[in-house]
Amino acid sequence: MKVGFVAPLATALVNGGVRTQVLKTAQALRKLGVHIEFISPLTDLPDVDLIHVFSAGAETLSFIETAKKNGYKIVLSSVFYSTKSASTIAKIIAGEKIIGKVGSGIRSEYSIKANACNAADLVLPNTRAEATLLTKGFGVSEKYIQVIPNGVETHFKDAEPDLFIEKYGIQDFVLFAGQAGAGRKNVLSLMKAAPEIDSEIVIIGDLSDDIYSNQCRELGHKTGNVRFINSLPHESDLLASAYAASKVFVLPSLFETPGIAAMEAALTKSNLAITQIGGTKEYFEDHAEYLDPKDITSIAKAVNKALQKPSNDHLSKHILSNFTWELVADKTLSAYKKLMDQNPV
Repeated sequence: MKVGFVAPLATALVNGGVRTQVLKTAQALRKLGVHIEFISPLTDLPDVDLIHVFSAGAETLSFIETAKKNGYKIVLSSVFYSTKSASTIAKIIAGEKIIGKVGSGIRSEYSIKANACNAADLVLPNTRAEATLLTKGFGVSEKYIQVIPNGVETHFKDAEPDLFIEKYGIQDFVLFAGQAGAGRKNVLSLMKAAPEIDSEIVIIGDLSDDIYSNQCRELGHKTGNVRFINSLPHESDLLASAYAASKVFVLPSLFETPGIAAMEAALTKSNLAITQIGGTKEYFEDHAEYLDPKDITSIAKAVNKALQKPSNDHLSKHILSNFTWELVADKTLSAYKKLMDQNPV
């Protein structure tokens, strides 16, 4: 089978979850014998059986519409979540349709993403929570949806703490790793909770020179128990060692679906304190401490509770049994085959 892969241009610039999802899905599918060809704006559309698009948005909507006109079957990993309810999203989209009839060409992010999802032949959300937003918010039929989870690289289970401890001289700390300057990651609230957290906190991730990032730095430096480290490459041995050296990995995000970094950290037996919003409970079940990202006290309590728990391999085993990239590739390939059987090119 030949499959074209398409991702937004910004994916190449941000070392985040979408980039990891694209690259690791491609790698695992190739091991199953699938020929993957990455499509860029400067290449002609290739001779493939279908095209897998990652992330619903304005850029990918334009591509999907063009590819459909040229007869291609489209699979879309929607990569979508919102703190707004499905009913609210549906009302926003309905309102825009009414306004559009009287001449306005303005479309919200929701309308654009909904159009992309409805134009695809098959949509692959990462969680059931995301699937609910697609059906009840965007109006996508359930028959065009199949939940495919995110995955994790199994080598993280073999990570050792020594490298990080030797370099920074600390262990059993609270760790955040990710896009620290992104508002959705909610690092500012973590900094506000820091005085109530009974541990040193390590933030691995770049902060920009903007108001939000500067507030994070200022609060972190004031507390005296926060250390900032620049972003590390995803493949870095030092990042894996940081996971292993930590006692708790925290993701206080406004939402996560589910947070690939959290899965990686869990493989090293780091305890999790993570947002309750966005489908995280579908992955981590009762193996994590959940927090309300808008409640500073809740963040501190979840982290402190995770600090008090002994480390164990229960979550690590659960993830290895259900969420490896190999398992993700198997499910993705089955979805491809099902689509091709139903809709042969």
